[in-house]
Amino acid sequence: MKQRILLLDGHSLAYRAYYALPVENFTTSTGQPTNAVYGFASMILNLIRDEKPTHIAAALDVSRKTFRSEKFPEYKANRAATPDEFRSQMSLINELLLAMNIPAYESEGFEADDIIATLVSKFGKDSEILICSGDRDSFQLVTGNVTVLYPKKGVTELARMTPAAIEEKYGVTPSQYPDFAALRGDPSDNLPSIPGVGEKTAAKWILEFGSLAELIAHADEISGKAGNSFRDGLEKVKVNRELTQLRSDVPIQSSMEDLNWSGPDLKAVTELFEKLEIRALRDRVKSLAAPSEMTPSKIKISEVSFSEFMEIAIGATSIAIDISPTQISCAINATHSYLIPRSEFKEIEKVEWIAHGAKPLLKSGLISRVSFDSEIAAYLLNPGSRDLEIADLIRRFLGFELEIKENDLFSNPWDPSVSAHIFRLQEVLLEELQRMEALELFRDIEIPTLHLLAEMESAGIGVDQEKLAALHSEFSSHESNAIKEVYNQVGHEFNVASPKQLQVVLFEELQLPKTKRIKTGYSTDADSLEWLRSTTQHPVLENLLRIRETAKLRTTLEGLRDAIGLDGRIHTTFQQTITATGRLSSTEPNLQNIPVRSAEGRSIRDCFIAQEPYVEILTADYSQIEMRIMAHLSEDVGLLRAFHQGEDLHSSVAGEVFGVKHQEVTPEMRRQIKAMSYGLAYGLSSYGLAQQLDITPTEASALMEKYFQRFGGIQDYLKKVVHLARERGFTETLLGRRRYLPELSHENRQRREVAERMALNAPIQGSAADIIKIAMIRVSRALSESGLNSRLLLQVHDELIFEVALGEQEELASLLRREMGEAYPLKAPLDVNIGFGRSWDLAAH
Repeated sequence: MKQRILLLDGHSLAYRAYYALPVENFTTSTGQPTNAVYGFASMILNLIRDEKPTHIAAALDVSRKTFRSEKFPEYKANRAATPDEFRSQMSLINELLLAMNIPAYESEGFEADDIIATLVSKFGKDSEILICSGDRDSFQLVTGNVTVLYPKKGVTELARMTPAAIEEKYGVTPSQYPDFAALRGDPSDNLPSIPGVGEKTAAKWILEFGSLAELIAHADEISGKAGNSFRDGLEKVKVNRELTQLRSDVPIQSSMEDLNWSGPDLKAVTELFEKLEIRALRDRVKSLAAPSEMTPSKIKISEVSFSEFMEIAIGATSIAIDISPTQISCAINATHSYLIPRSEFKEIEKVEWIAHGAKPLLKSGLISRVSFDSEIAAYLLNPGSRDLEIADLIRRFLGFELEIKENDLFSNPWDPSVSAHIFRLQEVLLEELQRMEALELFRDIEIPTLHLLAEMESAGIGVDQEKLAALHSEFSSHESNAIKEVYNQVGHEFNVASPKQLQVVLFEELQLPKTKRIKTGYSTDADSLEWLRSTTQHPVLENLLRIRETAKLRTTLEGLRDAIGLDGRIHTTFQQTITATGRLSSTEPNLQNIPVRSAEGRSIRDCFIAQEPYVEILTADYSQIEMRIMAHLSEDVGLLRAFHQGEDLHSSVAGEVFGVKHQEVTPEMRRQIKAMSYGLAYGLSSYGLAQQLDITPTEASALMEKYFQRFGGIQDYLKKVVHLARERGFTETLLGRRRYLPELSHENRQRREVAERMALNAPIQGSAADIIKIAMIRVSRALSESGLNSRLLLQVHDELIFEVALGEQEELASLLRREMGEAYPLKAPLDVNIGFGRSWDLAAH
């Protein structure tokens, strides 16, 4: 067999991996970033699997000091300092190469691609060579025997740069590429370009004259501005050309035998992956040494009728399910998937279904009870991860790629074996949840919540469409009038939605003070306009802010109008796996961000109504739940006493802090303490408090000191929670929901402080999210047991919205106070506020 050599540009690929994968999602429990190692390892494994090389070598950079930087000190001088998170992973990448039995070469004064050029020169005549590099200078090495695999997107999509591909993209041959690159310049290497000479001109000249040397010899013959620029920049071009040329004389000792690859050192790789907590790649490495027991080829796929499947599934207590537009894939074990025509499928009673992203299946009526959802399980393992697609989980936890096939009728990519893979995922993910002590959270809270959300989405909420249309007309009119006022005040018409045109009006024509500098000039965002208004009192600012406000409200109304279904109701989608704290979010449309404090926002809420046969809307929420959780966690005696006395919390606390009687607390005192109390739960600094209360940082520090003198338990808790999170690498809610915060140990102070604020807030906000979910589950169960017809429609953070059946108001209110009030045994009692009304707004309390 002809030798096939794979040459890896180590630093180039590691950098690609680092920037392709978010560092916050790839970090060990001790805070060690692993995204570059993970991406680099994944790329190597893919290359070996797909290209099947017989020989492999990696080339690494030693430092930025090379013969090029000596010749041209500005070479790569524009590059930012290497991120600490990346630098900390390079020794691990070296460990990985060693464990993979891949020799790594480096040489002082040379770059990795010079080493690759040397290896190509040495072995390229008698072998096929594949170079994987993100450095375009490697294109000059391409020949009939040498192909560059150039990463186009992240660490997965590679372009095969052959001689034909290079000519097609750049219009020059590989041997002409250094000439072309010298003319074009390279911003990434800080090699200067020639004004007016881009890629097209550079390629045209090289083709016309055959080489840069010939072009220089005939420099006087080139006409026009480009010709003048070329002659003016001739010395720069010559330097570029010298630096672009790869050296093939790097003093490294290597033989074909050294590059021979016979497989990884499985023990060493497994130990490294264990240390780095990269469990997802373990099976993929094993598959390179010996056939894995769980590969797509091991899954048997059979097409059967629904009745045939029912006979096969007799006695099965759980069935995995996955669907396409025309077929349903079911499995009763991890080795066999059965394809059933969707038109034949019916709900199977007394079966616990397992699926990935099960909510649409529940809403469709195909299934009625889910015991396991791989998407939710993976989310709980790492709430910061966004890679929750089934293909991501199979790659990460089972160690192979899905074989996606086209569905003929609808051309939807689909792998019919997924149902069997979900069975295997269930085993792996439940084991991980058990290890993390999150199994109860998954089974007792998240899975029941999944069922509830499916019911809530199906129910939707009624809308007064006439009122919605009237509001839209009103807001549009306000917006139009404000725009006309701006035109009058400025003296001419312009596009008020264009930041560029607005900059000209504000900073050039009206000569207003400059706001913060941004790439395109000076900021015109809402905060900047607010600052300008308070600073200058110019009347145009009032109208510009009014335009922004009414346009936002109008857009909200349009989104709501477009979302109304044929039943006259809006069916939002609740996202259960988006936020890192466990909170639910609402999309399509977002019903959680409708303003509640402004009269106009409340007028939008007034459009949401009860529809027959229901008679009213009921809202129920927890009073000051985050402060109650703070009191529980901190066990602060003063704060707990304030809650148990049942008085106004902020007035009670203000009286303690300022040393006055309850009745002597002024509104300003209460305002300051309220901002302080809630701010502490979010990691508010004295500077932030000063800005919020419009006082000096010194006054804010004094207020905080006075607060902590009275409520020392809170201060002790806040210090302890950050220390514990830094020690463990994660925070935990009352119910054991984790949030990983690797940046708590970051060298950069700003990033560390952001993580500290998250560590302060996550246990409190996350516990509130857990408690409201428990409340929803308890309420739903109690409604069912009591035989009431009222139903839960929405959850907006700490608030639940119900549609009330005739005559059930009193019993429903009593049920909610009991079930919500007993959702979790906090040391500070859970207080529930309830309101009724024709609309969501009128039901507010």
